[in-house]
Formats: sequence, C-alpha cells, structure tokens
Amino acid sequence: MKLGSALLATVIAFGISTAFGAERQPDLPLVVNGDVSLTTVDFEAYLQKVPDNIREDFRKNAKRVRPTVDGLWIQRAVAAKARAAGLADDPVLAARLRQATDQILADAYLQHEDKKLKIPDLTPRAEEIYKTRPEDFKLPEQVRVQHILVATSCRGREEALQRAKEIQARVAQADEAAFLAEAEKSSDDTSKAKNKGDLGMASVSSFEAPFADAIAKMKKPGEVSGPVETKYGFHIIRFVARQPERMKPFAEVKEQLIAGERQKLIDAERTRQVNLVRDDPRTHLYLENVEALSEAQSQAALSPDSKSR
Repeated sequence: MKLGSALLATVIAFGISTAFGAERQPDLPLVVNGDVSLTTVDFEAYLQKVPDNIREDFRKNAKRVRPTVDGLWIQRAVAAKARAAGLADDPVLAARLRQATDQILADAYLQHEDKKLKIPDLTPRAEEIYKTRPEDFKLPEQVRVQHILVATSCRGREEALQRAKEIQARVAQADEAAFLAEAEKSSDDTSKAKNKGDLGMASVSSFEAPFADAIAKMKKPGEVSGPVETKYGFHIIRFVARQPERMKPFAEVKEQLIAGERQKLIDAERTRQVNLVRDDPRTHLYLENVEALSEAQSQAALSPDSKSR
C-alpha cells in the first residue's frame, strides 16, 4: 500500500485536534478496503501518543506520516480478520479489549477534570521555595581545562611517562592555540575528534581524584601541569578558567518551580478523583472472590500436573 502525495496532503491539511472542546474538521478516508477503512480521525488519535512538543513536526514529516498510516492500516485490516474469525467473542480477549478502552477513557476523564482546576498564581510559592531551600539551587564550582592524554593502554607505563614529560616540555609555555594543536597531534584521548582537547566548563567533581586534585592546585589561566597519572594514562592539563560555586538566579528556576507546584495540585486532584471511586458507598468488594484468585493459583502451582510440566 503506497500513500499518494494528494492523500498525504489531505492527512496534513485536515488534521483533527482531539482536545476537549476543539472544533472538529471533516473525517476523511485515508485507506479503504470494502467495509474496512482508516480515516483522518484514526491518524489524529494515533498522534495523541506523540509528545506535544514534536507533534506538529511529526504531522508535517512525510517520512513519518506515510509509514504511520501504513502501520495503522495493517493493524486495522488484521484486526478485522480477527473479528471475522470470531476472536473478539473470546471472553478473555473481550475483557482485554474492555480494559484497553477503560484505560483510554479513564485517562481522558482525568485530563478532562484537570482542565477544570483553577490554578492560582504560583509565583509566591515558587519564591518561597527558592528562599527556603537555597541548597537546591546551588551550582558547584566549575572549571574549564584542556588536556593531552598519553595512554598506557597502548604502551608501557615508563614509556608513557617519558612521552608525557616530552610533551609537557613542549607546551609548558604554549598559548591556547598551540596547546590544542599539540593535543590534536599527540593526545590519545578518542574524544579529541569532538572537543579538540578542550573539556569545556565542567564540575570539578566530574573528574577522577588525581585529575581533580591537580586542577584544584591550578590558579593561573594558562598554567600547565606536569604529568598527572590516572587509570587512563598520563595527562598534561592546561588550566583556562574557574567559575566559583554560585546560586542559580530565581528567574532561571522560576518556571521549573511553578511547573512542579502545578503538577502537585494536579496530582492531588487525581488522587481525590481516585478516592471518590474507591470510597463510593455503592461499591461492594467481593473480598472472598479476590482472595480466591491467589489461592487458586497457589493450588495450581502445587498440583502434581504442574510439577511434571
């Protein structure tokens, strides 16, 4: 089944938002075979599984739309064959179908109730959190360094150390351009293809102890260390800059804090909705039947037939 360009344009042009209360566009056929069909509503229903932030890009991408429609059609057509074969009448399969429907409807109802929530201005709450939990918003000290690695995996330790000393002598007074040129030529670090030997700004704690200890002693921009040994080999480190520990400004974390508090309100409302169902006095729990489920399973596990299987 090939999706023609005109049909693809129809899929994109007549997208139907399934958001509650949104205006619906005409439901157009995408694929038809006798009484079995796939429509634009089916495609839009599938799109609800795609994250909001990439949904529109997905919709406009023919390389995604075409195989999606193809996959949905195959699923629809094979399901029709299953119904024709009477599989939908099997009690367990019928229950699974009801459960899938229940899950979709339950999620839709909870989202429907979410939209009724009157969310207050959460800025004051965000400010309170920011002031009372300063440790949560601290950025650790960061440093920017460059390095050249002489690996011991491809040479003996003494040979690697001697090579590291020779490189260190060449770059001891080198500026940034000369140091990085030496790194490109001499470093055994495989990541140099991407970073050219410059490790960028990083938390000191992200480095291994010998490497981090050497950095801690370096203060002057442009300072070059002697060979520093780690499990990878010997490093020649050039210190570039240090950024002391600092607090993230409130403006940087405000939206994140508000989103977190908003989600707490939504979660509380969902818990309330679940408890309304669970505590409904009209609901009767047949506890004896529930307990019998596990008892029956235990008995089946102990039966002679089960041991022989």
